[in-house]
Amino acid sequence: MEGGLFEAKGIQLQHIREVTETDLESLQAKFKFHHLDYDDIRSQTPISKFDAYKHYVFLVFHVPTVHEQTGHVYGEELYAFLSDEALVIVTHRPIAAVDDFMARMEKSTKFRSVVLGKGTAFCLQRILGEVFRDSLSIVADLTLEVRRLEEAIENRHDKRLTVDLGHVRRNILFLRHVIDPQRSVLASLAHLKRSFMTDDVVVYFDDVHDVLDTIWLSVDNLKLIIDGLFDVNEALLSHRTNEVVTLLTFISAALMVPTLIAGFYGMNVPWLPYATDARVISLLYVVGFFGMVMMVVFIIRRSRH
Repeated sequence: MEGGLFEAKGIQLQHIREVTETDLESLQAKFKFHHLDYDDIRSQTPISKFDAYKHYVFLVFHVPTVHEQTGHVYGEELYAFLSDEALVIVTHRPIAAVDDFMARMEKSTKFRSVVLGKGTAFCLQRILGEVFRDSLSIVADLTLEVRRLEEAIENRHDKRLTVDLGHVRRNILFLRHVIDPQRSVLASLAHLKRSFMTDDVVVYFDDVHDVLDTIWLSVDNLKLIIDGLFDVNEALLSHRTNEVVTLLTFISAALMVPTLIAGFYGMNVPWLPYATDARVISLLYVVGFFGMVMMVVFIIRRSRH
C-alpha cells in the first residue's frame, strides 16, 4: 500500500495513493465497508456519487486534471469513506494536491493535530478545498487559451485554428461535466444529519461549494465565448470560400475568349478570316492572354481591399 496512515486525538486518516486489490481486501477486513463501494472503486466509476450508510458515508469525487500527452481535461477519481473515527482517501493515480496535503500531515505534528482534532469531516473539507482550489489553475489556463484564439481568429483562418477551437471547446464542456455533479454531492453532504457533520464543519463545506460554483460559472462564461468564436470562425471560412469561388468564376470567364479563339482556329477550316496569317492569330492569342492576366490581377487587388 502506497500512501500514509495518520492518527491524532482518536481520529484516523488513511491515504491509499495507488490502490491495488490487496489494499481493497485490507480495507474490507479492517472497516467492513459495503462491498458495492469496493466495486465502484474497482470499476473506476465516471459518475460522482454520495451514498449514506448507517455508520459512514461513501463519496466519489472527480478532480479536474490535464492529461500530459493530449492536453485533454478529465476527471481523476477520488474516493472517500467518512465516519466518526476514520477518513479513508483512495485514488488510482497520484493527485498532486492530495499528496501535498499528506506531506504536510507527515511533516508537521501540530498541523496533523489541528486538522484531525476537529474531526474527520473537517479533514475531508480541507483535502477537498486544496484539491478544487488547485483546479482553478485549469480555468485560468483555459481563459488564456480562449483569449489567444480570440486574437488569432482575426489574423488567420486555417485548419489548425479550427482544431484548436475544437480542443478548447472539448475541455470547457468536459470541465463543466466534471464540476456540476460534485456541487450536488457537496450540497447533499452539507445537509447530512450525522454526528461528524456539525454546524461548524458545514460552514467550511460551504466554502468548498463556493469554489466549485466559481469554477462552474467561469467555465460557463467561457463556453458562451467559445461558442461565439466558433460561429465567427465558421462565418469567416464561409466568406473565404465564397471569395475563392468568385475568383475561380472570373478566371473561368476570362479564359472563355482565348478558348473560343483556339476552338475556332483549331478546326483547320479554310473560310475563317486570317486563318493562314500566323501573325494575326498570334496577336489574338497574346491579346487574349494579357486580357485574362489583367482581369485576374484586378480581381485579386479588389479582393484585398
